[in-house]
Amino acid sequence: MSLLPRKLSSMSLKKEREHVKHNEQLLEETLRNPDYIKEDNEDPNVYFYIKKTQKYYLEPDITTVNVRRFRYFTVLVDKNRLFIITMYPCSKILGGKQVWPH
Repeated sequence: MSLLPRKLSSMSLKKEREHVKHNEQLLEETLRNPDYIKEDNEDPNVYFYIKKTQKYYLEPDITTVNVRRFRYFTVLVDKNRLFIITMYPCSKILGGKQVWPH
């Protein structure tokens, strides 16, 4: 999966999605080199790409305050359409069956 510049810019156009552009490198790294990939319990076409992280940027110079609370970065992907559904920091590994690593 790759991110085209136009796709990334369209993801961060809305005010509530501005954090996307501040975490572009983390997003790309999570998709290219995830720590885990898990399959959604309800939809086997949705994968959770998960990366352990120390920082998640809310704005260019502002990271999340509580690293314990936001220690994983998760990107939900529709694997058939190669479409990013959403992305978010979270405190634990979510998803269902682990697909990678085996």
